[in-house]
Amino acid sequence: MTDIADRPAVRDIDAGASRPDADVGPASPLPARPVPTLAISSTAATVVEPVVASPPAAPLVSGTTAPAAMATKPAKSVKAAKAAKAAKPKADGPASQETDEPDTSGDGFAPGVSAKLRAYVYLLVDTRTGRPFYAGRGRGDRCFRHLRAARAATGSAPDEQEGFPVLDKIRAVESQGRAVRVDILRHGMSAAEASLVEAAANDALGLPVDSKLGSQRGSVTEVNSLLAKRAKFKRGHQVVLLRVGGTGTDPAYELVRHSWRIGRRWIDLESPRSPQWAVIVVGDLVAGVYKLEAWEPTRRGAHSPKPAGGTPSAIDRYSFVGTPDPELETRYAGKNVAPYLGASGQNPVTYVWCGPHWVNTPL
Repeated sequence: MTDIADRPAVRDIDAGASRPDADVGPASPLPARPVPTLAISSTAATVVEPVVASPPAAPLVSGTTAPAAMATKPAKSVKAAKAAKAAKPKADGPASQETDEPDTSGDGFAPGVSAKLRAYVYLLVDTRTGRPFYAGRGRGDRCFRHLRAARAATGSAPDEQEGFPVLDKIRAVESQGRAVRVDILRHGMSAAEASLVEAAANDALGLPVDSKLGSQRGSVTEVNSLLAKRAKFKRGHQVVLLRVGGTGTDPAYELVRHSWRIGRRWIDLESPRSPQWAVIVVGDLVAGVYKLEAWEPTRRGAHSPKPAGGTPSAIDRYSFVGTPDPELETRYAGKNVAPYLGASGQNPVTYVWCGPHWVNTPL
């Protein structure tokens, strides 16, 4: 048996150092599967499995100590730790007063939205029918105030008091379990632009228009009549304006010449006070001009209404006979004669430059 003293010196793993008398040459790389090392102590021999790190260990040199193999986690930076602590919500702290989440209650905008909207026009829509019943303008949360006022006993604004028709409509919709939808029709406007859009929306929907702006909705012929150039009859043109009907009436000669209530003093064409031209007016515009040649009595019949009570009456209606006057038609046709018709405009016969108050003078 080989004497223990004659064996080569080995590292005392328990002591963690090599013996001074060991003759250790250059170490070779550790094998993939190291052989267990026998450690000798004064009392007993113990077999210890070495700890092998994932990467190959550096070669051991005489007089050095093997590093301990330890699996450690990389430490977090101070900044990362502080950021994680700040992001962690407090379990029992008060709820934040501001949030970037949109208000899902339907009674407000998300933070920052109101400033971007500027002045806007909105619609309140009855979800039962899909039809808007109110169009308004405002800034901020104006479009939601109607809903809040309708749910409260009274409102703060004059148009948000109980009994206001819009609020009654909101209550009627919500009483049936339906919601009133708020639509933004146009935004990013100035106050003046919002007023015009609001008026146009109300006109288009047939809703009441702000009295300060007034409604401008009308047919093409009505707008044409409103904006047409005004007629200015010369003093030498003694005319009678015969209004045959509203916009769209046919101004054909045979339809418009009959059954006019004309006083006898006006039918004498030789009189300097009598009209010399008949001007046919449709709506407020001149549709034709005829040079008068005569007035004929209109008998009761196709062109004359039956007298009241069914009794015969004196002739008080006449039909004119005349020919078109191209020169005066060119001058007056298509022009507005509303200023001559008076405030009411109900009288179908109007004299211009005729009678004692319209005595002609040489031009």
